[in-house]
Amino acid sequence: MRRTLFDGIDAVMSQEAIVIESNRPMKILSSAPVNGGVKVSQRIVVLKVDKNFSEDPERYFKSRAESFGSGEVVCLMTAADLTKLQVTERHGGVHVVALVTAGISNATSIGDRFPSETIGTINTLILVDNDLTEGCMANIIMTATEAKCKALSSLDVRSASSKEVATGTSSDAVLVASTGAGEPLRYAGSATELGRLVGECVEEAVRKAVEAHDGLVPHRPLLSRLLERGITTDDLVETAMEMYIPHPEFTRERARKVFERHLLEVMSDINVSALVMMAFRMNEDGERGLLPGVDKVSFKGDPVYLVADEILGTSIAFLIAGYYGLFEFYRFDRKKPGILGRLPPFVDDAIGALIAGASSRMYTDMLKRGER
Repeated sequence: MRRTLFDGIDAVMSQEAIVIESNRPMKILSSAPVNGGVKVSQRIVVLKVDKNFSEDPERYFKSRAESFGSGEVVCLMTAADLTKLQVTERHGGVHVVALVTAGISNATSIGDRFPSETIGTINTLILVDNDLTEGCMANIIMTATEAKCKALSSLDVRSASSKEVATGTSSDAVLVASTGAGEPLRYAGSATELGRLVGECVEEAVRKAVEAHDGLVPHRPLLSRLLERGITTDDLVETAMEMYIPHPEFTRERARKVFERHLLEVMSDINVSALVMMAFRMNEDGERGLLPGVDKVSFKGDPVYLVADEILGTSIAFLIAGYYGLFEFYRFDRKKPGILGRLPPFVDDAIGALIAGASSRMYTDMLKRGER
């Protein structure tokens, strides 16, 4: 598939590579693994590699270079599905095009000590139909990175290792290319027209690329949001079963199935989901020291004067199962079984209430069946 980006510059897209061809030299600044830095070239390639790729990028590209013609080529690489490429453009005082491929299996948060070993890359290419100074190109990289982070935040992408809000992947690359047309532009920060256009293009392209490649829609269910934070359905079920009081007509395995059914029903309630997600947000604010009157050191110790987490927990339990749910919540909150003992403030109460509410519904269900 061929798409014209600017007059004389086309993108040829396939499952194996995306090739941007220009009939005139382009000035390029990039973090590409092959011919990165400041270059002048007529060809940019995003090359598909295997998900277990571990070769030297330059050596690997040389083995494939004949496929892309003569001359110096700037090459980026990814294991992401290239057919999910997203292209966005804006026209203002200047014409800007962004091309983004995204795979977030190894999403990271800047500062992660133990990045994920899986492979995934966000490649961001920005083409500007204008001459740009090198300083302006560096400015575009800054603006594009801010836009990428905003897009990931808007989708609540989580680090694969730390589970914090992701700022990218461990192998992201960015490229800026200038056609050289017109008078050189010097700035591309958020206060400039060029910066605004770049920011809008990149944010939209990154968001669409992540949604297309990983199916990560903003309104995905609570079950998915918990899993992204390292909390599995098995964790919830096992925690409930630690506090299970046997019913004479229900084996433990049968009770487990009844609980899981009610748990999934409860998690499909948008109001329950909203309250649980509120707990995660409150916890993140607390860990940053953003809760008024509670510094982050105090918050980490779960101070006795902080009762908002208990109030939130009781609200969730009551919403799910009324006073019976409250009784179960107090029972789980005292013992902190299973995963509850490992969760931070706000989250332990919200998840405890979620489990308690479903547990209460389980007992009510079993009692009704036993009466028949």
